[in-house]
Amino acid sequence: MSINRQGGRVLRRSGAMLWGAIATASVLTLAACSGGSNDVGTDNGSAVGDESAVVTDAMGPVDEVDGPTEKFTPPTGKHILIMPCGSAGQGCVNEAEEEKRVAESLGWTVDMIDGKLDPTVWNQTVKQAVASGIDGIVAVSADPNLFGDAMESVAAKDVPFVLTQQTPGDDDVEGVDTYIAPDPKVGGADVAEWITADSGGKAHVLLLDVPGFTNVQQRTAAIAEKLDSDCGDCVVYKADITAATMGTSLAPLVTTQLQQHPDINYIWGSDDCCVSFMQQGIQQAGKTGSVKLMSMTGYPQQMTQIKTGEMAFELASPTPYSAWLAIDSLARLMAGQPAEKFWVLPQRIWTAENIGAAPEEAFEQGWDIEFDYQSMFRELWGTK
Repeated sequence: MSINRQGGRVLRRSGAMLWGAIATASVLTLAACSGGSNDVGTDNGSAVGDESAVVTDAMGPVDEVDGPTEKFTPPTGKHILIMPCGSAGQGCVNEAEEEKRVAESLGWTVDMIDGKLDPTVWNQTVKQAVASGIDGIVAVSADPNLFGDAMESVAAKDVPFVLTQQTPGDDDVEGVDTYIAPDPKVGGADVAEWITADSGGKAHVLLLDVPGFTNVQQRTAAIAEKLDSDCGDCVVYKADITAATMGTSLAPLVTTQLQQHPDINYIWGSDDCCVSFMQQGIQQAGKTGSVKLMSMTGYPQQMTQIKTGEMAFELASPTPYSAWLAIDSLARLMAGQPAEKFWVLPQRIWTAENIGAAPEEAFEQGWDIEFDYQSMFRELWGTK
């Protein structure tokens, strides 16, 4: 029996190992992502100078997580597909690039194809890969329930399939062997807890949602439900983002919402890829400095903006760790080894209160969990 720490909470699962208690801190090197943020030091939206002193359990370091225990020899000579949701989702791209790097270190051939935030592309890409005889698939934040008939091919040919950044659902299509994702309901509750405390129970919040991305919608719903139950004087407004056109539609959407509801003083965005557009919308509405901007993923630009006061809140996820866990899971599936059905990823809240504790790498590469899990995986795989 072992423990998975998610936002200060404890989830227990058998068949796994507690990692990190005696390991040293380490963060993977990733190419800096283009999260679309403006220059450091520019006031783009958050209430600069109004630093919160709110501390929650979800703000502590993540130095323990569940992980596989059984050593095995990953197969070599495999040909796999890695499909990020779309190039506009930089978190998807960063994770996919790290998965590609780790997979190639195991001697695999990797096709990495942009999903273009389009379920039609997801369907065609996966279907073609299965028809070509692909050995395994990793999909990053691309909902298989929207694939169409591609997952029928995956299930029929028993192609090992790992899905990251989405939790399992009761009505999911067949074919997904392993899920790897944060718990959106826990994360949403953590967000709402912080908003309630930071605002003294009087927040006026705009929640931006993304239809078609199940976990995003679950997290947004959890925020709204928690605020409704625990924050009697809070007011919640909601608006939907069109993912495929966010570059042109999101800033005007934010401007319109702020003009229609001038009392809004908190905005929750669903991903760091949206931040620059939200900041543009805040500026265009003339609300710079009066709105606390909140997002999630943990891009280096947004971690830096927490430090400078341009953002108020970040719910960070360990994208590099997710990538290593995905490749481990796919390797076990392709080797005919037992694999976990659902790995819960930890998250950590960053605000002005704890950003000083973040390592320098977090501002260059994004947040990652605070121990050397890479060595753990290499030991399990018998590689250097």
